[in-house]
Amino acid sequence: MMQKSILILEHYEQLKVISDPMRTKMLMHLIEQPHTGHQLAQKLDVSRAKILYHLRELEKYQLITLVKEEIQGGNVLKYYQSVARGFIPADHLLNLVETQQATRQSYLEVLDRAKTRVLTAPDDSFQPRSSDVEAWTSLSVQKEVATTPQQFLEFTKKYRQLLAELEDQLETKDEKKLFYIMATGFEIDEALFEEK
Repeated sequence: MMQKSILILEHYEQLKVISDPMRTKMLMHLIEQPHTGHQLAQKLDVSRAKILYHLRELEKYQLITLVKEEIQGGNVLKYYQSVARGFIPADHLLNLVETQQATRQSYLEVLDRAKTRVLTAPDDSFQPRSSDVEAWTSLSVQKEVATTPQQFLEFTKKYRQLLAELEDQLETKDEKKLFYIMATGFEIDEALFEEK
């Protein structure tokens, strides 16, 4: 199955289904790779019955799909995967409270997955190679920036273009290593970092 990059959610029911925190957690795993209900239950430390209920709901609203079945020890293992790597509400759903809940929950899950990636990365990933931070092959940045919404939008476009350029460079035959990149950005009410 070929995952779409983005699925536009056209129906309120789809939005309501993904605004549930457990389903958002499940989707994060199913975006990355296919899982069985049993695998998800183990990873999320939830009963298999609860996971199967949520899988049925996600499948009912065409957010996940069955991608493979295997017979193992007389049992049929069903592997599900997300139909897209990201979900965005259609314009007519943008002003609903469920949209805000689903978006906030999605950001929280992305941050949680990033934490997991940090904890499971090789130790060498965090070995400084110099006192010059610019020479490190890792990056961790927090910044509060006062800017206009339009300037922030222009920045996000440039950031996405920069990521696309980096991916395009993967065609080179040089020795490659896999890097994980995660970024979030959103408006806040007040600064927490003290101005210098």
